[in-house]
Amino acid sequence: MKILLIGDIYSLNGRMMLEKHLPKLREKYKLNFIVANGENIAHGNGITEKYYHFLLEQGVNVVTMGNHTFGNNDIYNFISDANNLIRPLNLPLGNAGKGYVTIKYNQITITVFQVMGRTFMNGSLDCPFNATDKLLEEVKSDLYICDFHGEATSEKVAYGLEYDGRIQIIVGTHTHVQTNDAHLLPKGSMYMTDLGMTGSLDGVIGVEPNSIIKKFRTGLAVRHNPMESGRDQFCGLIVDIDEKTKKVNNYEIIKIVD
Repeated sequence: MKILLIGDIYSLNGRMMLEKHLPKLREKYKLNFIVANGENIAHGNGITEKYYHFLLEQGVNVVTMGNHTFGNNDIYNFISDANNLIRPLNLPLGNAGKGYVTIKYNQITITVFQVMGRTFMNGSLDCPFNATDKLLEEVKSDLYICDFHGEATSEKVAYGLEYDGRIQIIVGTHTHVQTNDAHLLPKGSMYMTDLGMTGSLDGVIGVEPNSIIKKFRTGLAVRHNPMESGRDQFCGLIVDIDEKTKKVNNYEIIKIVD
């Protein structure tokens, strides 16, 4: 079973790269299941119903979010009915949406969930470890896939080691920079600190550089306009799962630059 995990899809350029390259990847690798992070797909901040359906039309099975889950108000109009959209599991009780989804594929029960790190992240969050413990206890699946949306590498690494052998695929999102540490953990789980970003390569993690440089020079608040020129990138990871043993056979890092 071939699973593709796609890093943060950022604005117009990210959507264009997805539309251009996903069909080629699906054909080349005979992909069976696709998880994509969509929290930046709407002009770099949040998601709309239109873009949620765009992702489904591209063949994405599960859309994960993150700290920008509610960045676009349109999400409140459809999140309750969006069966394939998940936000961080460890958001405080009462937030709209759900933190995991369970899907059947070829008689394999797959649970995809997301937790958000607390180190260097703004907002009130429950403990991602406790939230995961509860999920694993209450939701029984053949295959678990976790999108750990967080800033700190150490927090992601610690999480990976804690759940090695219990969650088959643990990948990070949020920093928009693909890390060179994809590997199998000692007990066989697939781990990668950050999948990277799908969008502009020549911006500042997706944003037009001049305004961000001004912000760092002056400390002033600036408008974050998505970068819509220059080179683009498609970042992700393909994981090959043995359908009988439910263990990782192989993996391949994906980075395409146009």
